[in-house]
Amino acid sequence: MILSVVQAVLLVAGAVALFVLQRGQDRTLAVTFLLFCATIVTNVDPLYLWLDPLFGGVNVVTVVSDCLMIAGTSTLLWGVAKAVGAAGPWLRNAIVVSCIVVGVVIVTAFVVLDKPATTTTFMLVAGTHPAAAVYSIAQTLYLGVALGATGVICVLHVREARTRTDLVGLWVLVVGGVFGVVRMVVVVVMDLAHVFGDVALTRTLSPPYDVTTPGAVICVASGMLLLVIGHRVAQARRSRAVTTAIRALESLHARVGTDNEYPVSADPATRLSRLIVEINDGVRSSRAALTDRERAVLARAEAALDVA
Repeated sequence: MILSVVQAVLLVAGAVALFVLQRGQDRTLAVTFLLFCATIVTNVDPLYLWLDPLFGGVNVVTVVSDCLMIAGTSTLLWGVAKAVGAAGPWLRNAIVVSCIVVGVVIVTAFVVLDKPATTTTFMLVAGTHPAAAVYSIAQTLYLGVALGATGVICVLHVREARTRTDLVGLWVLVVGGVFGVVRMVVVVVMDLAHVFGDVALTRTLSPPYDVTTPGAVICVASGMLLLVIGHRVAQARRSRAVTTAIRALESLHARVGTDNEYPVSADPATRLSRLIVEINDGVRSSRAALTDRERAVLARAEAALDVA
């Protein structure tokens, strides 16, 4: 239970941080954090034992939290794909269709199996039923494949990391993907062993399950947070470079720049672009000569604009 509480605290804090960090931006990863947070929080034993009886005492909270995890994994895959520039209509459609199919399968399996009374060890109690194996294997395969795909996407785009934080975040997500794939194999074998009565094999695989499950959650959560922080760091760095370039060009613009009467803009990159254009126009029209220092300042300003 202590580990569940730690995961819950991490996810709650991360969700709040992401909603603040992604203010005014796409919040797909923040929504992912929120869905993961709801999944882990509702599975904290004391809360689950209080909450599930309110919904009939037949482990409805289990299937709801598992559906939230599937939705969270779907938004994770899509959010990471967008964050690294790998998103496309085909991927979005594949994620949506897969998520719906898996959701229908696990809800159907849950409805038809003989449900025990409220328990925090649902699969241990109900695992001898074939429908329970279908319920667990369907979501486990989806989670494993989605996390594995997330890891592959990160590996393919690791060279595009713009900051050290970005780089670390991508590799942490890769580790989370590996944990997810290993967990998938372990859980599928455990579920099949449980159905066929091989309790010894189920118990043998419990330690890797106990490591890979929180490992996947913690690595994925940390990777997402680092990815967003890395983007913020890169954005702040670009903003500082543009602001510095504007200040450096002011005296040069006053000396040789023309006034093209551009409309006022609050965007620093737009203002810098206009300053560079007006300086170049002024140099051409007046045929003024720039010193080596002024040419270097202008070149650095153009480089800052390219990065922005």
